[in-house]
Amino acid sequence: MTRLEKTYKWSMSGYRFGLLLFTLIYWNIYIRIIIVLRMLGLREHLSDVSKGIRFMYDEILLSTLVISIFAVISWAAQNFVQPGIRRSFKMRKYAIGIIIVNIVVFFVMGIILGLIHYGIEDQMCFSDIMSQLSKFLFNSTTLFFLIVLFLGGYVYVLMNTFLHQVGYVPLGKMLTGYYQKPREEELIFMFLDLQSSTAVAEILGHRQYSYFVQDCFRNLSKSLLATRGHVYQFVGDEVVVTWNANKKRSYKNAVDFFFLYGRSLERHRAEFVEKYKLFPLFTASINVGKVMAAEVGEIKRELAYHGDVLNTAARIQKQCKHYKKTILITHEFAERLNEHTHPYKVNYVDDTLLAGKKEAVKIYEVSQPSVNNATPGEGHNHIAFHA
Repeated sequence: MTRLEKTYKWSMSGYRFGLLLFTLIYWNIYIRIIIVLRMLGLREHLSDVSKGIRFMYDEILLSTLVISIFAVISWAAQNFVQPGIRRSFKMRKYAIGIIIVNIVVFFVMGIILGLIHYGIEDQMCFSDIMSQLSKFLFNSTTLFFLIVLFLGGYVYVLMNTFLHQVGYVPLGKMLTGYYQKPREEELIFMFLDLQSSTAVAEILGHRQYSYFVQDCFRNLSKSLLATRGHVYQFVGDEVVVTWNANKKRSYKNAVDFFFLYGRSLERHRAEFVEKYKLFPLFTASINVGKVMAAEVGEIKRELAYHGDVLNTAARIQKQCKHYKKTILITHEFAERLNEHTHPYKVNYVDDTLLAGKKEAVKIYEVSQPSVNNATPGEGHNHIAFHA
């Protein structure tokens, strides 16, 4: 296993642990709030409160353990069960599948709690326990908790979807109105584009081509998480990814992302060839610099970046075909990359005059070392600048 792949696995582990922590906190706070509101609503008729709700309200530690077990199962389902359902079924079937999973989890936990309650606390024999389980599982309290879990599950999925679409950091700043006034930020931008997209679209037809692009970008997620990248926008068969330029690791991460994504696609080569008779190849450009970030629009508000950094990166990406290179970077990014230890070879390509530019721009190619099967993440800087 290469060091790049090890970094990827550690990053994914960190992401999953963070998601687990978020899930535990969310479900414990959400159910506690619901129970407290329920108890406040019945404070004059406390004798009518069921044992299940009293248990959640009175037995804080034990009920927290029960809620946490449900949260862990919910997290495991989201990470290991739901992705398979999402890929295999359309949205309607996917939604039904998630509902079924939640129902199964809820009733399995109900059975376990029933067995503990009647078997340990009341010391009933097995036959008596089974006769009491139906009363334990099917009552008004069960219906109450099912509704609570469904609503909570919906909000949980909605929050995760929204955060994945907008991004955690931009969302927090947007909610506080940080970008209502344009702000200057220094970012790394990568323009990643499908090679020979016109020819691919002509071969596949618009319907299959849409599925093809969708399958390509489905493989982005893990590489983004591993390198701390954020998707700025999807434009047809092109995606723009950003990194914080003020963090030293971002420069290596940006290059890592390109090669990680390539390996991710390669692992699915057989699937692409079987389904489409084609394998996707992507080219990319990277630039770094200061841009202005601001919220734009009223009906559909979103975060937009403005600046020459983006224009230059977009135009350099178009030069990949001309120079027959897979990834090109600007002189500014090459210099910043060279300030930190990295395993890549950076070689001068040309001074090119881009459309709309008065002065030529130096561009460089980034490649992985191949001598003695060098592993990404090892060794020192390898960079050759134009004299």
